[in-house]
Amino acid sequence: MKHNASSGYNIYSSRRRSRNDRRKSFVVTCLLICMICVVLDIIFIAKLASKGKKTVKPTDSSVATTLPTDDSGNISTDPSSDTSASSDVTGATEAKVQTVDAATRSANLTTLSNKVAEYLSKQSGRFGVYYINMKNGETMAYKENSPIVAASSIKIAYNTYLYEKAAAGELSLDEKINYNASPYAQGGDYEDGTGTIKNSADGTEYTLREVSHLSITISDNCGTNMVLRRLGGEDAVNNNYSKPISSVVDYREKVEYTDYTGNSASGRRRSSAIDLAKYAEHLYKDYEGNKEHFQPLIDDLCNTEYNWGVPGGVPSGVKVAHKVGFNTSYFANNDVGIVFGSEDYVLCVMTESGNAQTAQQIIGEVSKMVYEYVESNYA
Repeated sequence: MKHNASSGYNIYSSRRRSRNDRRKSFVVTCLLICMICVVLDIIFIAKLASKGKKTVKPTDSSVATTLPTDDSGNISTDPSSDTSASSDVTGATEAKVQTVDAATRSANLTTLSNKVAEYLSKQSGRFGVYYINMKNGETMAYKENSPIVAASSIKIAYNTYLYEKAAAGELSLDEKINYNASPYAQGGDYEDGTGTIKNSADGTEYTLREVSHLSITISDNCGTNMVLRRLGGEDAVNNNYSKPISSVVDYREKVEYTDYTGNSASGRRRSSAIDLAKYAEHLYKDYEGNKEHFQPLIDDLCNTEYNWGVPGGVPSGVKVAHKVGFNTSYFANNDVGIVFGSEDYVLCVMTESGNAQTAQQIIGEVSKMVYEYVESNYA
């Protein structure tokens, strides 16, 4: 059978149209599948978003929740869970609840006072004690007005004043100050005794923050003199800062008294337990009012190289911001500190006796009595 050219062309054209139809069907099918996938993805994403926005219902108040507590039993939080969390030394968000009534507490305080008096009356030496509770203002005292060489405990006042000046914008803790190697009595900064700045070359540059840090943590005498120089000198600090707060014994005035041996004594740079305690109380109030600014000073006081004194009478987990002072020539050993416990409080114990080690133990024992009294109200 013969086929002409027209018949062959029709067959070829028919086949080409068939292939094109199949291709169109394939493309349409692919497009439909893609559209279905897109729709499914949109639905899936919408469901995930709705779950993320779901409001968490509060738990039933009857369900008990265990919260982490610090060493003092106060509720504590993880600073990483709150960008506004403070690094304050208490680490507590809520104070514990007192478990004794007012009458019982008053009786306990009287017992403490009698206990401290009885204990110190049996010791050899002169002593002064002053306790101030930062929560309720109660006080306890034993010969708190007795003049005793303050030694380095007075540095808590100097450095608090420095930080106050910085807070007021009158100076910067980051400003530079050069060490003057001339003796302190001749207008320089050099003073033998505790510290490392005394080994520095004349003109060595420090920041005020650095010399304050050394003045507190290692009781650097030269660093303290540099702080005083920046503040205008001892008399300026005494008149403008210390005396307005407390001056039962004026630190810059000569005072006469009978020393622990029964002999007459006199001199300047004496203070009293009530004066030093008032300076620590002033720092505490500064800290409560501006924790961010005063935190470095509190940290320094909590991390000195001297662990005897007030810290010796409290558990190791309790923070104590304190400044010891000792003078071997006048047989003085003192400590004044802020104890951050169930109730924050200030305690100053000043001693004048012939045995430094025994004196330091006595301070620790009095500290223990006070701490146990405070905690007994939360038994």
